[in-house]
Amino acid sequence: MRKFVLLCASVFAMGLLFSAGPAQAQFALWVSPNGNDNNSCYEGAPCLTFQGAINKGNVAVINCIGSGYYGPFTVTASITIDCGAGNVGSVVTGGGGSNAITINTTSAATIVLRHLALNGLGTALSGIVTSGFPSGNLIVEDCAVQGFSYGIFFAPATGRGLLHVTNSQVFGNVWGIDVSPAAGQIASVTLNRVEILANSTFGLLLEGNVVAGTMRDSVVGANGNSGIYTSANQVFFTVEESSIVDNIQYGILAASAGSAIKVAASTIGGNGTGIRPFSGSIISFGDNHVSDNGSDGTFTSTIALK
Repeated sequence: MRKFVLLCASVFAMGLLFSAGPAQAQFALWVSPNGNDNNSCYEGAPCLTFQGAINKGNVAVINCIGSGYYGPFTVTASITIDCGAGNVGSVVTGGGGSNAITINTTSAATIVLRHLALNGLGTALSGIVTSGFPSGNLIVEDCAVQGFSYGIFFAPATGRGLLHVTNSQVFGNVWGIDVSPAAGQIASVTLNRVEILANSTFGLLLEGNVVAGTMRDSVVGANGNSGIYTSANQVFFTVEESSIVDNIQYGILAASAGSAIKVAASTIGGNGTGIRPFSGSIISFGDNHVSDNGSDGTFTSTIALK
């Protein structure tokens, strides 16, 4: 009898645990070109827009049922938005001051964006902007960003923030990717297989306080001013196995005394000036291809491969 009572008590406790669980757990929701924001946003009754799904609250993941136009949205907490391989989630916006994706969190968060195409129609402000981002991670994978003043504007407000972009294109904006941590803050940047092309001023701009990171297997080309421009108080950035080509003024321009850019196994060609250490340093590992620039420029120094 005692064992039976204990068993009943255990089952009752487990029932309370599972009944309380869903109220606390975050969950996955769905959007579809044929959805409705008045739906529950579950797979069988998807929403129409990303914002409609976000507004349901307590959501961890938003998936797409097919390609479609899903509208601009604002993120205030950790979330993954993934339209899935083979699908494209389009976010189109226009007009001064408008953003495709606004990240405005009040505490550390991880934001993951996958398989999205953002278009600002040549008039919108930002493709992805951190208007409030104390610290955390912004992961952008398999995305395209075009037609904005700022393709990606990443500005950690407090603490240390990570921007990771891979398998993505940022093109046809005024500024391609602008990393600008606030005073006293640090931004880490990793770019892998990224194409930063045909932006009318800078392709990759590293400014603000302290920026550290790397770019690998990427192309920065045909930008109106500089391919890579550094003006942050301190920059520790490595470019490897990448092409910096056909930028109108400079391929790589270091413009702050605290800039330290290292370049390995990369091609720098067809730029107005290939390498310009105006202030700070641009250092070669001795295995780069620098040619066919209006002026090749000169590395600050060369260090031996180890």
